[in-house]
Amino acid sequence: MELWHSHLLREKVDQSSLLVQGNRACALGALDAGVRFFAGYPITPSSEIMEAMAFELPRVGGTFIQMEDEIASICACIGASLTGQLAMTATSGPGFSLMQEAIGYAIMVEAPLLVVDVMRAGPSTGRPTAPSQGDVMQARWGTHGDHPAIVLAASNVADMYRLTMAAVRFAQRFRTPVTLLADEVVGHMRESFSPELIGRYRLTSGDFDFTPGYVHPELVREVHPPHVLGSETNPHVTGLIHDETGFPTNDPDKSSTFIRELYDKVGNHRDELCLYDVKNEGKGRVCIVAYGSCARSARAASKMAEWEGLPVEVLHLYTLFPLPVEIIQTVARRVEFMLIPELNLGQYAREVRKMAENWTTVISMGKIDGTLISPREILDRVTELVGKYESV
Repeated sequence: MELWHSHLLREKVDQSSLLVQGNRACALGALDAGVRFFAGYPITPSSEIMEAMAFELPRVGGTFIQMEDEIASICACIGASLTGQLAMTATSGPGFSLMQEAIGYAIMVEAPLLVVDVMRAGPSTGRPTAPSQGDVMQARWGTHGDHPAIVLAASNVADMYRLTMAAVRFAQRFRTPVTLLADEVVGHMRESFSPELIGRYRLTSGDFDFTPGYVHPELVREVHPPHVLGSETNPHVTGLIHDETGFPTNDPDKSSTFIRELYDKVGNHRDELCLYDVKNEGKGRVCIVAYGSCARSARAASKMAEWEGLPVEVLHLYTLFPLPVEIIQTVARRVEFMLIPELNLGQYAREVRKMAENWTTVISMGKIDGTLISPREILDRVTELVGKYESV
């Protein structure tokens, strides 16, 4: 297929038989989505994304720049975005921390771009080669002030490809930075997959097509017109609160209106943004709510539970923010409890609990030792909880 770049997947070979690394699949998805600008700084465990983009972008007429640090990287991406380029950077926890102020600026000036964070154990330098999901709340609230956030989470190599494409489309559609999270094991694992088999995600409002090369039919949104340099007008770009002209304002009403519009352009379209999948829908007393590598373990645990005569529902979330309130509450109404396995100390479990505690019991299952949560660990916890409830 012409969409598949030869360095990453050789032409005239059965693509489904090739082992593709998660980080390289991410780069492939970005290229096929139309990304033509990448600025970054190498950092484990995301560096392979940068390496692939450095090789491929010049071959397709794009631009690659290795910057002096992560702050310069995202600032370069913002500049490229404001000229109309589809821009992207990739990093891990320490670099993601450095980018936070500029992410806030990108939100304020409505610059569409993609930030990929391949998470490693932290805080600080942590363990660069150990998987973690410790950046979940940073992806939502890392930059200061009230602001919207679109955050996706990949669980396998195919996700790294198709969610990268989805993130680029969402950035275009809503004119905002979008974050794609992947824990270290997802970035470095190798799996076979083919673009014809990437399937569809489920949405609150129906299915969404992520066919390679797909362009959303409504790229023009409702709020302010894009500030694209080189247009017929002379745009003014500022990180200050501004009115429809792009110039700063201290007017209370205009200030409130602007911030609310930033929020609403994301919040009012949750049905379009919230990607998920449900396994064993409505069949179990238990629902495992999971994302990233933990979702793979949850799916395997569900199969093992079936063999033992214990149906377990799995809610696999691909969108973490905006919060998928509707699907979580729908599931919460039909199960006795929800179990949330995470490679952190319950960051997302707290969000689920706030949405679901009126209908069910939410149990956090966190792990921070730098190893994955196994299917057996999840199944043992489910069995323990079910037994506990039956004995009451």
